[in-house]
Amino acid sequence: MNDVAVGIDIGGTTIKLGLVRRDGAILARRRLAYAAMASFDDIVDRIAGEIGAMRAETGCPAVTLGIAAPGHACSKDGAMVDGTGNVPLLKNQSLAAALSNRLALPVATVNDGIAAALGELHFGAGRGLVRFVVITLGTGVGGGVVIGGQVVAGGGGEPPEIGGMVLDATLLDAKGGKSGTLEGFASAAGFTAAYLQQGGRDPLPPEAIFARAAQGEEIARRAIEATARRIAQALGTMINLLNLQACLIGGGIAQAGDQLIEPVRSHLPRFTWPYLLSRSRLALAATGDEAGLLGAAVTAFAGTSD
Repeated sequence: MNDVAVGIDIGGTTIKLGLVRRDGAILARRRLAYAAMASFDDIVDRIAGEIGAMRAETGCPAVTLGIAAPGHACSKDGAMVDGTGNVPLLKNQSLAAALSNRLALPVATVNDGIAAALGELHFGAGRGLVRFVVITLGTGVGGGVVIGGQVVAGGGGEPPEIGGMVLDATLLDAKGGKSGTLEGFASAAGFTAAYLQQGGRDPLPPEAIFARAAQGEEIARRAIEATARRIAQALGTMINLLNLQACLIGGGIAQAGDQLIEPVRSHLPRFTWPYLLSRSRLALAATGDEAGLLGAAVTAFAGTSD
């Protein structure tokens, strides 16, 4: 049987897709920007076209497809019913059904945070561990929790809302906004807000803030420290609750590497029971920003026979 799946990771600004073998090898990959897409049909057309191009490039006719998407999809038809605030073109749409009809392939949809945890569990820094968390920092904040070697999900596959962890109740928006939550602090917009709050004049994206900090700008350094402290607060709470072996940080913002990890590590003792902290480790997700794509492929393979 063919051992290649299409993995698709729906991000807030781009869509990543690739042909993935069962052993985690990515045979071909593509990255699509939403800026060139005006409608749901445009998304379907572009993805289908790139899958065809990858098949032709590799000579591998993938037999199944997995989609890692924000929020939660209806188990019956794959329609996105929650969490599409960052990708409005997908609201109440079923990308799974559209691609299945177009490509004549079975399609499975999984939450992007759960997919990231699956990617790390099978192919990354989570291999051999039974209790760990992955948080993904990007346009939004997501992630997944692994307990007993299994990714935690609700009875209908609902994901944990790690980005919804309340870290400062005094900042909560009465209208249900994200102020005061981990996502409010540690998403791309959260980093930008921290920079402005520390005295920055321009609404810089995270990569520019890290670049300025590397050049010695004090405002950028303080913004990163403030955000890292909030990330440590969230991770410390989860370590205390679940006795985690590891906390893994992924997503686009994690490409900052040690510039992000080290300040988070320095703040962890403030929020973590010492004995439990001594038994846990903090690291970057080994699969980088491909964790979701790989987890989508794992989900697709799970729906096929060996």
